[in-house]
Amino acid sequence: MNRKTKIALTALAAASASAALGQVDVDGVITVDNAYGFGFGSATGMTTSSYYGGIRNVLAAEITNGLPTLYTAGTANAGNGYRNIGVGPELYDLNAIPASDYMYLVAWSDDTSYQGAIASFTVGSTTVSTNPGVGWEVFATGIDRDSNIAGDTLTNSAADIALINSQIVLANSMGGGAGTSVGWVDENGLLPDGSPGTGALVFGDDNTGGAGGTHPFGAINGIDSTGQWMWYNEDPATISNPFRADLEGDDGHHEFLIFRIPVAAIPAPGSAPLLALAGFGAMRRRR
Repeated sequence: MNRKTKIALTALAAASASAALGQVDVDGVITVDNAYGFGFGSATGMTTSSYYGGIRNVLAAEITNGLPTLYTAGTANAGNGYRNIGVGPELYDLNAIPASDYMYLVAWSDDTSYQGAIASFTVGSTTVSTNPGVGWEVFATGIDRDSNIAGDTLTNSAADIALINSQIVLANSMGGGAGTSVGWVDENGLLPDGSPGTGALVFGDDNTGGAGGTHPFGAINGIDSTGQWMWYNEDPATISNPFRADLEGDDGHHEFLIFRIPVAAIPAPGSAPLLALAGFGAMRRRR
């Protein structure tokens, strides 16, 4: 199974015994320009043991180069974040993850050059990537974090998890103020109740590489060629390429950002539906 650069997360459905326990095994690869953490949780957030982060990419080589390096929780969660220096994406091998409502991806950048996230997911024989129409939403918190500042890293400390969860709750209530997306917004800039939020979830180049487009990188190993770069655009009417930092001002696109995709019953070939990582190939569920 190929695994490679920029946010790729590959999820494999658990065996039926694990499914009976409401658990899944997750293998994956992730990379973000520039920093991230991800995890699984309820509609109101995650715990310190269900969040994996933060990963701090300072150099381009830490985002795009080479094959993934296995993530080790004790290393990646320690101190002010983990740097996979000069290598590129991280490989995750997670076993018996409890069934959850959502998978969350928390991301922020260095407010310089480019930014974005890209991923592929494989559940059973089904591959779903970071694409419109599969259930992704984003909340722009309006809280600035900088990947060049080690202390800005959102780790799995109790304080950082409390901060992330407070923003998830705020997004659920659609109570975000000025400088936020108001609540969870989709690629049409709509909130879960169908009303307009501020800004929109955006998708850019697919993973075929090449010059031009929204991102200058070549194809990222291990990610499906149809996967697209994903980010948030604070003002789609005036910003044509939100993956370019020089077009957004010094606060990033109101970063840090919280992306989520819902958990749903996903039928594995030849078995009963498994409660697995969600919305991957399943219909979008609104709350």
